[in-house]
Amino acid sequence: MKVRGRTVRFGAVLRQAGNRWERIAESARACDRLGFHSVHFIDHLLALPDPAAPILEAWTTMTAVAALTERVRFGVNVLSNSFRPPALLAKMGATLDVISGGRFELGIGAGWHEPEYRAYGFDFPAPAVRIGQLGEAVQLVKRLWTGEPTTYTGRYYRAHEAICQPRPVQRPRPPIIIGGGGERLLLRLVAEEADVWNCPGARYADFDRKVEALRRHCGEVGRDFDTVELSLQDLVVVAATEAAATQKLAEARHRFAFLGDIETLGTHGTPERCIETLRRKADQGISYFICLFTDGGAPETVRLFGERVLPAFA
Repeated sequence: MKVRGRTVRFGAVLRQAGNRWERIAESARACDRLGFHSVHFIDHLLALPDPAAPILEAWTTMTAVAALTERVRFGVNVLSNSFRPPALLAKMGATLDVISGGRFELGIGAGWHEPEYRAYGFDFPAPAVRIGQLGEAVQLVKRLWTGEPTTYTGRYYRAHEAICQPRPVQRPRPPIIIGGGGERLLLRLVAEEADVWNCPGARYADFDRKVEALRRHCGEVGRDFDTVELSLQDLVVVAATEAAATQKLAEARHRFAFLGDIETLGTHGTPERCIETLRRKADQGISYFICLFTDGGAPETVRLFGERVLPAFA
């Protein structure tokens, strides 16, 4: 299936919160085998909604998964820009792209969960400042990924004759996915710098309005709107039977109440019902679904989705 000239793709979020490494690794291998385009992780230092629950750090987990897989691409949906200096992030991303043979995708956002900033000692400035920092970070990463000596002096970040070698395998560079829903500043940055816009699952109810805002920003900066791919962090509850899906949805509704009404925002039900919902969402222009499975992306869930849903979009 194609949307806006692009093949519809699916990524699986393998949430580290409350999850064991062994199950994450099993799910990642299943995604690699079943035809998922990518696997993703969450960049939180405290688990949500229970900050006392165990959670593995995103970049370390992603790197381990890269070594376990052969085909599937990978990223974080999305990295918090605040947690890693952008020049170092560029070096980390280039290294991982080389080691994996060109399978890295840079998903990044401005960060939002203030309690973990405070807990880990990060400053938590106003949203406009965090988005400004994100914009400079993306600019600096792009320049460093050329492999040429880079000097950069911004309001928030700087570099002097920095060289990022080896540069990434992918040409011209790994894709840059910017996640977030702010219509005035964040989507302006997407129009200026991103290859892909990822709409957070909690903002899906306003998706069409945000797309129009992005379209306006593209016009104002002189960019062809069709060069920006539209992506959705989709909240997914899938089970083999209606009864099992109903039970999983009830559990997810309670656990993820902080994200909003999953029944309205997400994709849920049997594989057949999920296919119907995903096709409707694809009609809105979405070609890259990053599936936030509410059970964390359990091996049996990604196998069911991979075997029963993915073929409908091949």
